[in-house]
Amino acid sequence: MTVHEPGARVFGEVADEYDRIRPGYPPALVDDVLAYARLGGAPAIEIGAGTGKATVAFARRGVAVTAVEPDEKMAAVLAGRVSDVTVVASSFEEHLPTRRYGLLYSAQAWHWTDPAVRWQRAADALAPGGALALFWNIDRPADPDVRAVVLAAHRRHTPQIVPNFETSDERSLRSSWPGTDLVALPEFGDLSERLYRWDRPMSTVDYVAYLSTRSDYRLLDGDVRARLFLDIEGSLGDQVDLHVETALYLARRR
Repeated sequence: MTVHEPGARVFGEVADEYDRIRPGYPPALVDDVLAYARLGGAPAIEIGAGTGKATVAFARRGVAVTAVEPDEKMAAVLAGRVSDVTVVASSFEEHLPTRRYGLLYSAQAWHWTDPAVRWQRAADALAPGGALALFWNIDRPADPDVRAVVLAAHRRHTPQIVPNFETSDERSLRSSWPGTDLVALPEFGDLSERLYRWDRPMSTVDYVAYLSTRSDYRLLDGDVRARLFLDIEGSLGDQVDLHVETALYLARRR
């Protein structure tokens, strides 16, 4: 979510499609975050809210959310979806909170924040005992034959993009970023990692549309992107079943 990260500012080009095709997050994750945070009416701040995939889930649970989103087009879609959320069109680095929050969460966006300042700014935004929740969806086609087709198309057209089809387990989360950062930060403790597995069936047309909303594909030359997607779509059947793993990192402000 910093201006110097080109991939952070490409989503507005496809804001409506992003809102239509990007997945949400497991209800159990929202349950676990709120149980951990023990807000008791304290407000939350969301960093990199996008079009509100996570925002809506927390707002529906009665959480008073301030949603910070740097892309004005994405923020506009978000503002049109929710009426009881404070939407701030700003980067995390430029936004100056006027209060301290009981929960800071970020869905699919924390990697875009500036590594030089993000942890201190998170600590500054949280009240003592406040909760930090960072989570991401990582998916892959469930069928190994479909994975092979997708990988082959990338080798033909975009060898610089190597889809990540690896699986995770809870034991490996702390040894992966951002767990590796969190364990070393004196401002945070009570670390916890959780993994949620679920399935997402979708049409092949929608699978290609979903890929088109991801930053590495948005940054491609338009003709190259079109050839890649035509190859994938023409090589698969009518449906792609995705296996999704949602990784959640929790920490508490000391």
